[in-house]
Amino acid sequence: MTQRRTLVLAVAPDDATPDTHLMAGPWCFHGREDAFPDWDTRFTFGPDPYASGDEVAAAIDEANSYAISRIPDLALRLGAHHGADLPRDFWDLTLYPWLTLCCQMLHERQRRVQDMIRLWGTEELDVPLLPGDCAFSFEDSHQFILAGAQDQLFNWWVFSRILEPQLPAAWRAVHAEPVTRHSGVPAEGGLRSLARRLLYALPFPRIKGFSTLQSLVFSMALLGPRTCEDRTIPLAQLKGRMPVWRFEPDDIILPSIPRALCQQRLPRTVRQRRPRTRVVNVASYHDDAYRMRVALDRAAGTRLVFIQHGGNYGHIRESAVVPFYEYRQHAFVTWGWTSHAPFRGNYVPLPHAQLDRIKDSHADRTGALVLVGAEMSLLSYRLDSRPQPLQWLDYRRDKARFLAALPDHVRASALYRPYFQTMSGLDDGPWVLRRFADVRRCEGSLDEHMLGCRLLVLDHHGTTLELAMAANTPTVLYWNPEHWRVGRETAAALAELAAVGIHHATPDAAAAHICRIWPDVQGWWQSEPVQQARRNWCAQYAMTTPGSINGIWLDALRGL
Repeated sequence: MTQRRTLVLAVAPDDATPDTHLMAGPWCFHGREDAFPDWDTRFTFGPDPYASGDEVAAAIDEANSYAISRIPDLALRLGAHHGADLPRDFWDLTLYPWLTLCCQMLHERQRRVQDMIRLWGTEELDVPLLPGDCAFSFEDSHQFILAGAQDQLFNWWVFSRILEPQLPAAWRAVHAEPVTRHSGVPAEGGLRSLARRLLYALPFPRIKGFSTLQSLVFSMALLGPRTCEDRTIPLAQLKGRMPVWRFEPDDIILPSIPRALCQQRLPRTVRQRRPRTRVVNVASYHDDAYRMRVALDRAAGTRLVFIQHGGNYGHIRESAVVPFYEYRQHAFVTWGWTSHAPFRGNYVPLPHAQLDRIKDSHADRTGALVLVGAEMSLLSYRLDSRPQPLQWLDYRRDKARFLAALPDHVRASALYRPYFQTMSGLDDGPWVLRRFADVRRCEGSLDEHMLGCRLLVLDHHGTTLELAMAANTPTVLYWNPEHWRVGRETAAALAELAAVGIHHATPDAAAAHICRIWPDVQGWWQSEPVQQARRNWCAQYAMTTPGSINGIWLDALRGL
């Protein structure tokens, strides 16, 4: 008699073998890679859910549309809880960042369940499930990401809720004991918290790269009523196609509402004020109390301005959160670009202080090649143009391909900078360094390494790319264009970088180019074709200005 195999939705058990266990995804080996050598090639996994960028875009549209459609109902629930009658603008801003991530997670997980049923639905399987009476809760939206969307235990419960109503007849549910887990604690008070709250309350709050003095001066430029038209795009206008659920989404959505959204004190009503404008710090994504204070201002008629705070803006072809939360506001300040098709937005290009402070400041002081890695989360918490979980395995293997292709004397100068450890991430730094004894870990300030290295190598696009271009750091790029999809504007800009040897489609091509230029990196980088390509990139994605940025910002803010 053939032994029934087990479908693992969460963590690979100690006795798991390729013959006895199927794995829902590579996250089953998070934290257990050392216990299962070569797990990534020996075990069978469910497929990545989206076969193309177009499928990702359709999934984003459906998840966002469902999130937008649910805001009125959740507003009624929370409004009744608070005894508050607040307008739609308040609830759009308050609920959207958490709710859309929840809906994107559900869309991705449902697609995985459907694929597993399609592949293995006729095979007799044992499927360990968590029961419906588990209790999970999250202090705030940030905890929902860390201890929810990226957590194996919570995802086991989510998969169980999605799978149970459609469990194939050949599968046998094996229910585990109920789990109770409450994640996070309320933020502490004290002088530091008070100072942060006061700085965030400024019309121009503390923004990374800008000094406190700049925040105060720019805040003065925003004082007084505004006479220009409010250009905010209503969130409801961005709703598109609705998804088809094969389970009850509220079984997961309602228990996942962050406690902070229920505990923050709210006024019963908000009175309209004369129109004003304020800038919003990116902390509003995860600081629910701050976001709700901003939302109260918006409900009273204040226009909101968001500022680009890193890379990927203007680049990625599929984007699930930023266009619907930041781009649609009264103004979105970019690092140079004025279009990010197909997304609507009110774009205002300005030279950012973070770039201005490091412009043209590179000087080779270490002779090092610095390779910088990206986040490799195996449990997706947002849908966009980055690798899916199984593609992250290829991405990590490409690091080894790149380093192995370097000549020994070049690799001996290499430092590797892994990403921060995440709740569901692949083993990063140790995995690379075990394979290459002559490569050292890049410790300390990444900015200092970037500004003082001989050559920077990036295997993804992100904030460091824009900083390096502004600093005039010699840089080589490589990534799989099918896994790191970019929009048409960025594709054209990357083609110009590729023509001069900055950008490559494979790690082998990047390594071969580095072998050629290593004896005289500066000679290659300072050549006019390379510098012109860099200047063109900076004009679009890493804008700086020869003089002070203050006058430019003051003029722009007064017009908003």
